[in-house]
Amino acid sequence: MKTLTELFDRVYLINCAHRPDRRTQVLEHLMSSRMVKDWDRFEVVNAVIGDWTSHPACWQSGAGAWGCMRSHQRIVEDALHIRDERYQLALGSILVLEDDVFFLDNALEDLNRFMDNVPNDWGQIYLGGQHRQDFEETESPHVIVGRSVNRTHAYALHARTFHQFYRHICHAPDYAGTNKHVDHQLELAHQRRDWKVYCPRRWICGQEAGSSNISGKTNDRQTWI
Repeated sequence: MKTLTELFDRVYLINCAHRPDRRTQVLEHLMSSRMVKDWDRFEVVNAVIGDWTSHPACWQSGAGAWGCMRSHQRIVEDALHIRDERYQLALGSILVLEDDVFFLDNALEDLNRFMDNVPNDWGQIYLGGQHRQDFEETESPHVIVGRSVNRTHAYALHARTFHQFYRHICHAPDYAGTNKHVDHQLELAHQRRDWKVYCPRRWICGQEAGSSNISGKTNDRQTWI
């Protein structure tokens, strides 16, 4: 069975510098669950910590949400700058994980069955999340279409979507004067069907319990199954 680093060209893990405990915990989990094979294709990325950077006056969603949005922007920026000798995009796909992700039992089997059935036109894939509108069926019993998926702890992007995704999450007017976070902004794209969004019928991963770097609240473990 293929692992995350065999199914996607690069896997990024977002981790805050002041949370080495989370980095250690999730790396141990990925090793013990055998979700990663080629660690050369796996990269831990320092998150932008909004409390340390500040944010524009028009941003009303809080420092944690600013850091989260900027962290996801920076990852796509990195993917867009990895080029071959002809200056063409070198990555065909990326997987973005946050450091509170955990994979459910039988994750490798479920992941491979799902990826074997995902249509070739996919732009974004969610391995975990929260459906906030009814999903749509596909021809496969293992794959559904996401119409409004919240959470950003485990999603993949195809290279065909890099630019459009980046422009969308950077579009400042959509955030100004609101309390929107980056995952709310992504829901807007899903609702408009800006790109193809596919999900497994049963989520493959969830978010671990602990203190949120965004809200500061202590959250329970969540799978949204």
